Amino acid sequence: MHDSLHTIVFEPTPVPSTPTRVLSHDARIQGMEDLEKARAAAEWKALASAIAGQPMMRLSKDGGRNYFTKNTRPISPALPSFPAAVMVTGKDGCVSAFCLDFDSGRGDVAADVSELKSLLTKCGLRWIEDTSPSGGIHVYIPWRNRVDFTTARECVEALAKRFQSLDPSPHQSVYSGCIRVPGSPWKRGGYQTLTQPLSVAVDVAMLPNPSPGLVALRTELSPELAVLREAIPEPTTPPGAKNAISDRTMLRSEAEQMGRHGTFDTSRYNSPSEARQAVLASAAGSGWSLTDVQKRMHEGTWAGLAGFYARYTPSQRAKALKRDWLKAEAFCAKKANVSPAGKNGRKYDTSRINTQGGLGVKDLTTHQYLRSWERALNAYERTHLRSREGISLRFLLRALLEAAHKKDSPVLEFGVRSYALATGTHQATVARQLRLLASGSTPLIRQAGEGRGRHADAYELVIPDEYAVIAETMTWKKGKTHALRPVFRELGQVAALVYEAVEKSEGDLNTPRIARETGLSPTSTKDALEMLYAWQLISRTDSGWAVASPSKLRTLAEYFGVLEAIAAQYAAHRQQRAQWHAWLDNRTNAFGSLALITDDYEYADEDIPFWPDYEDHQTTLGSLTMRRTA
Repeated sequence: MHDSLHTIVFEPTPVPSTPTRVLSHDARIQGMEDLEKARAAAEWKALASAIAGQPMMRLSKDGGRNYFTKNTRPISPALPSFPAAVMVTGKDGCVSAFCLDFDSGRGDVAADVSELKSLLTKCGLRWIEDTSPSGGIHVYIPWRNRVDFTTARECVEALAKRFQSLDPSPHQSVYSGCIRVPGSPWKRGGYQTLTQPLSVAVDVAMLPNPSPGLVALRTELSPELAVLREAIPEPTTPPGAKNAISDRTMLRSEAEQMGRHGTFDTSRYNSPSEARQAVLASAAGSGWSLTDVQKRMHEGTWAGLAGFYARYTPSQRAKALKRDWLKAEAFCAKKANVSPAGKNGRKYDTSRINTQGGLGVKDLTTHQYLRSWERALNAYERTHLRSREGISLRFLLRALLEAAHKKDSPVLEFGVRSYALATGTHQATVARQLRLLASGSTPLIRQAGEGRGRHADAYELVIPDEYAVIAETMTWKKGKTHALRPVFRELGQVAALVYEAVEKSEGDLNTPRIARETGLSPTSTKDALEMLYAWQLISRTDSGWAVASPSKLRTLAEYFGVLEAIAAQYAAHRQQRAQWHAWLDNRTNAFGSLALITDDYEYADEDIPFWPDYEDHQTTLGSLTMRRTA
């Protein structure tokens, strides 16, 4: 029997294959962005502090357009979320590296950088290089020994003479010079990117260039340095004068400019040593002590003056400063015609003016009324003044309240310029805001008299009926009421409100409660707290926030240069009032002469030149005491 053959076909069991992951276009883009951010973070962490002249950076919270002083923060190891520029010059007035900014809008960047590299190689120097998405290039030349500001500025300006696309501005101010370094976010997306391996850049940063390299660079730049010196106007002082100081009275603003920025008028001072002597003479003539000058140099407020002494060794700087200070005192004593008895013939009005008065029954009643009006103000502003314009109105009302306390009367007759000085605004803005506040549905002020001639409009602080219960029953807050204190001209009005809430609180406040107290948004409150904490004005506690160091208000006001802005505004106001009074004096008045009353706060002497002297941290713009200067 023949068995039929059966063909058996075995089909292999399918082996499960690993599925291929197909990334979407968006996922690939996100992955590339993550890699780019990780690379930028590594470059920032490795190089930012090494290049910076001091461990501080300025953030640009408006997308790279401005790097405001108030947004200065310590350099963080983590990559900043905003475009960040490190400070080029340190508090000692010296730099760690030359920071060369080649701008594509100024010339041929590629050709200039190529020629610069040849120059640096010839001088035996090494450098770090990065580029921005816009095509600009930064070249950093680190130094083993820190270089004083004047020498660094001279060298960089000489390089700018040779290379048209080089912007020397990062080295033209001790106070404001800054630059974005490798890894820093760019304003339109992307980052500053190294054009060399990170390991090479780190090696250059860790083994910076020795001093002979700087000498070689200056030798190569001798033609440009000669051109710069030829462009400097001849000083107006006699050629044979030693440590020449102009016989003209120096304005304090000039001294502030030189002490802060390290720049000076070359037509007036022949060298940095003469410029620094002029700064000290101005300080000595204004009644300062050597300790006052040393304090400002140590804090970095006068980093420019510190840079003038950088050529001395650390052990010699204190001796040189003291020697120059004695010369400045001798100069001022000679100018002031000191009598043989040792008494200065010049009078300095530096005593603080008493504006408080006694505390009789009438005074106490007025005080109670004003404190009750303040409670009405606190309730009113949380419901009616929460807009951007409303925040500005809050400080005008605070200026009115502060003036009422000082005058001991709810009726005020001060010009708009007085309130403009107290709030850091323009007098036209104040005039409009006063009319707005007086014409509201529930006004806290009313116009009690119309201005005429030298008389200003009179305004009275009133408590509306709907806030009468709140004003009478709610407890008063501790502390004084201030207009816009000087430092908050720079840090902003929102920060001032947040600081006020923390300052007047009976205990520590957390962030949500501060937002409720001020009527500000949580985001604005959080940002303001971050800023105040960064400048060490407040501190964190287990239960919230507390005032850290009230004296920092004065120190930071000086550091930010607010004094210069106040002096300029006060000078403009004096000139405008003088013009108005002259116009009035030339007009015939049928009712006889107008009463000569001051258009400013009663505690400001119009005959004393305009320079604010801060007695303590609670002094406000409206209560600045003026004193004579050298």
